[in-house]
Amino acid sequence: MRGVTVMYGSARGIEDVSLSVPAGQVTGLLGPSGSGKTTLLRAVLDLVHPQQGSIDIVTTSSKDRRARANVAYLPGDLSLPGRLTGKALLRRFSAAGGGLDPTRVESLTERLGVDLARPVGTLSKGNRQKVGLVLAFAKNARVLLLDEPTSGLDPLLQREFAALVYEAVNAGAAVVLSSHVMSELEDLADRVAVLREGRLVAVETIDQLRARARQRIRIRTVDANATDACRDSLARLPGVDAHAADAVIDATVTGEVDRIIKALAEHSVQSIESVGGELDEVLLDFYSDERYAPKVGE
Repeated sequence: MRGVTVMYGSARGIEDVSLSVPAGQVTGLLGPSGSGKTTLLRAVLDLVHPQQGSIDIVTTSSKDRRARANVAYLPGDLSLPGRLTGKALLRRFSAAGGGLDPTRVESLTERLGVDLARPVGTLSKGNRQKVGLVLAFAKNARVLLLDEPTSGLDPLLQREFAALVYEAVNAGAAVVLSSHVMSELEDLADRVAVLREGRLVAVETIDQLRARARQRIRIRTVDANATDACRDSLARLPGVDAHAADAVIDATVTGEVDRIIKALAEHSVQSIESVGGELDEVLLDFYSDERYAPKVGE
């Protein structure tokens, strides 16, 4: 998509968004509710009509029905006919030109443990989401647009969902996953596009985002004297906040951790271990830093 703007009256859905989604990769779409994620996905499907810009799907305009036939979509607000059984729903979807592969439907139904005999309206949210996943992945589409796809899934099924995504990517599909939580994308996405108030503020690989994240490091020294020496060395490093107690130093590091190891190489250190880094904090930085705020009047 190039320079795409969608307005709802005077309210901004998305504005001047340009984004490419490579085949064989997972692109995460990240932002809180109201940031424009769903609008962007719906614009690709021509479900909402941009006032500005253009969108191509596999080199063809998204306004062409043949282009949209290459796309599978799982909406975040999945609404299914409650009176139909899962089996009847899948049959209706196929008859309407949904392009479902019958063999794939059978395989996915078994893998996800979908009960197709029950009316969809009697299913729990998680089980309705399973039906949605069957509809999305049984199409063997070249582009998958998945809006908050793990909503309602238990951890075991989230693992199965991840396997389905990897299989689609290995088959050459371009996959877009939207989420409002960075940690949901960390293990799946190759790169992440961050939306803020309808504007695209960053597109970075997971490795680039990890480099931004504040890492937590625990350093154990041989004694209090070594602790003081290590703390003094760390104090000279930008982006490092260290707190010492006896023979332990807890440090928070922004950027590369290798420089910590180099700085402590000549000191009496017993161990250096990572105690975690929070990619979700990176998202908060994008939303608290005024450099990324949409300018008034733009």
